[in-house]
Amino acid sequence: MSRLGLGCGAVLGRVGRKQALYALDLAYDSGVTHFDVARSYGFGEAEGLLGQFLQDKRHEVTLTTKFGVMPPRNAALLGLAKSAARAVMARIPATRGLGRAAASQMLSHRDYSPAYARSCLDTSLRQLRVEQIDYYLIHDPDTADIGEELMRFLEQARGAGKIARWGISADRPAVLASPAAARADVLLYEANVNVLDTLPLAPAGDHRQRFLTRPFGGGGAAIEGLRRRPQVRNALRKLGLEDLDDHTVALYFSLSLAGQHGVVVTSMFDPAHLRQNLRAAEHFRALGERGWQLAPEILGIAPASERGPCGSGHGRCASGTPVMPDA
Repeated sequence: MSRLGLGCGAVLGRVGRKQALYALDLAYDSGVTHFDVARSYGFGEAEGLLGQFLQDKRHEVTLTTKFGVMPPRNAALLGLAKSAARAVMARIPATRGLGRAAASQMLSHRDYSPAYARSCLDTSLRQLRVEQIDYYLIHDPDTADIGEELMRFLEQARGAGKIARWGISADRPAVLASPAAARADVLLYEANVNVLDTLPLAPAGDHRQRFLTRPFGGGGAAIEGLRRRPQVRNALRKLGLEDLDDHTVALYFSLSLAGQHGVVVTSMFDPAHLRQNLRAAEHFRALGERGWQLAPEILGIAPASERGPCGSGHGRCASGTPVMPDA
């Protein structure tokens, strides 16, 4: 699995069909082998496009999809509206905020019942044109949404071979610290320098698959001046990485946080942005131990070699101060 995964949240929403297919092709040809989608992405149509693209590549890639956020009905009518909206936003960038707000409202409905999970799974398998989904995640739930019956269904689906692993995609610390999260095979959550106080890092010895999203915390102004933040500046100085720009520091932080077995998922539909991120990931790999130590230095926590089985040392266990996963 590639260190960078392509997040498909913008497919057939902000990004049209032609641009999406071009970016998917470029990402795949550049070595990206993990693709992240959801039943709700593209207002219910993104899985179908991704399935079309990957139909002759299935054995060379891994897939994550999610359920629980309900796509709106009347997708055909929405298609015309989306095309018009993309044209307007391309000409008038100031309207993009209004577009995001409208999309958020249309995707505000949730259903975490076992019946809906079963229906979504069958639809996702059909749309993605696969017999098994590698990672099937509960999408943005609250703690009360993840009941025993739902988890039992997911474990049965895993046993039946329809999914390889199930997990939770959430940003709420309470959800990621819940008993349900402890049972999950996989966790996906936002992890960047703008959410240091709520990072749900793993205790030592927890080697479950983790996907970290939004490495740039929204991009642009969200990471502007990152190198000048005291804890970041001190870490860069200690590791001899003072020459890095804000964008590279943000990506290096997430890659370091993910460890050698984690994946950083980000939206890369601009070719220049994709190439920039792939170059940065290669340079990060070449740094060796200096790269892996960036997140621990910024967070002020102990590397794995200085921790006990429950993160004893400078860190703390899952219920307390973050402890870095083993690199």
